[in-house]
Amino acid sequence: MAETSSVKISSDAKIILDTIHQRLRTIGIKVTEQKILNVLIEHSDMESIKKLLQKEENTALLMLEKPARWGVSDSSTSVDKYVYGEK
Repeated sequence: MAETSSVKISSDAKIILDTIHQRLRTIGIKVTEQKILNVLIEHSDMESIKKLLQKEENTALLMLEKPARWGVSDSSTSVDKYVYGEK
């Protein structure tokens, strides 16, 4: 007997899994959701998985890592003055 364990998945993933399960049952293929997941895992390739899981480029983080120079020594205290002008 194969070892089993539980895995938490998002509600969106559960809906997709339920849909796949229902479609298979509709065409006469009676399998468990566990079997569906096993087949998907066994027939996936590492390159596809890596592409899907690569970190998306986060523009805000890139801006923080390489800030634009404003020409003032500490822009954090004068940002309103330079953005909105003098009061």
